Amino acid sequence: MRTRRSFLAYLLALSLVLTGCFVPAQTGAAGSADAPARTAVLVSDATPQQAPAVTISLVMVGDVLVHRPVWESGELPDGTYDYDHLFAQVAPDVQAADLAIVNQETLLGGTELGLSSYPTFNSPQEIGDAEAAAGFDVVCKATNHTLDKGVAGLAAELSFWREHHPGVAVVGAADSKETYDGIYVYEKDGFKVAVLNYTYGTNGIPLPEGNPWAVHLLDEDAIRADVARARESADLVVVCPHWGTEYIPGPDEMQRRYTDLLCELGVDVVSGTHPHCLGPVEVKTRADGHRTLVYYSLGNFVSAQNRHELTAVGGLAKVTLVKDADGPRIESYELWPTVTHMAAGTAYTTYKLADYTDDLAAQSYAGVTRQGCEALSRQVLGSAYDTQEEVLRGTL
Repeated sequence: MRTRRSFLAYLLALSLVLTGCFVPAQTGAAGSADAPARTAVLVSDATPQQAPAVTISLVMVGDVLVHRPVWESGELPDGTYDYDHLFAQVAPDVQAADLAIVNQETLLGGTELGLSSYPTFNSPQEIGDAEAAAGFDVVCKATNHTLDKGVAGLAAELSFWREHHPGVAVVGAADSKETYDGIYVYEKDGFKVAVLNYTYGTNGIPLPEGNPWAVHLLDEDAIRADVARARESADLVVVCPHWGTEYIPGPDEMQRRYTDLLCELGVDVVSGTHPHCLGPVEVKTRADGHRTLVYYSLGNFVSAQNRHELTAVGGLAKVTLVKDADGPRIESYELWPTVTHMAAGTAYTTYKLADYTDDLAAQSYAGVTRQGCEALSRQVLGSAYDTQEEVLRGTL
């Protein structure tokens, strides 16, 4: 006969079982009666599982400026072209990134339009093949040379990308209003990043009458509208402006004015090109605390401009983007100086300064020295530049 206490315990246990809040005592593995009994526990509502953090690694490089010595470096004896060598030294960094962006400064109109160098460029389309093979996902086309060969040149390049590398996005230039109005958004596990591209001008060449949407120009109203639309479909926004003063690290008045605008609009990363030299890196903070990471100029990735270290040194930017329970943001950033190695044939390539040796510098016909590249990098990037590892690092 149960005591009053045991009877009350029995009623409590029965109540817990009926309400689904009781984990009954279990026997041991063999079901033996002498196995230690488990105690009853109350099971509370489980804390909702937070979505795991998603990380996007972003890599950006500067101008691919195809002067005659650059295109001649890929001429093969059978009359074909191959330019994998231009990107071979940085391809591992590019391929390791989730999202990689290159500024294709000169037009890739192809040999049918006639190859040409400064001042009106037209470059082999095989340059684009090499960019795709190296792992670039986005090609910026809003530059001052976009219209060097008019409507025919731009149409030839856009057709090339669509037909041969449809997985590579081309931003900043278009051949229809629909394409012009489109905004490229990269997505990884629900984390979305938009990329926009603009140029200050087209060397005085007017927009074609048959294609007024040819190039995205730096214009405050257009930028405001584009960033607002990008925010509707993306978590973070990257803007790649072609701006500044050639051969001046900057920033100049135009760069500062548009930087203030982009920071005001809540743009997250700014990756500048056009000056043909490496520029400083800055974090701009809006009144409400929003921060914009600004690379004023990534300089030349590859060119034949020979102003010694000034035009030989560029930059490879790496940015880590994160989206977690605290929202989307920049976690960290880097800037690795690069050096265009101007040498004969397929030795023509671009190294990270960290990989560039005195012996390599001695083989270059550009008259650069490793010490000169180091000194320029320190001068432009300031005290945060790590001279031992040859990299600028920061966190936000």
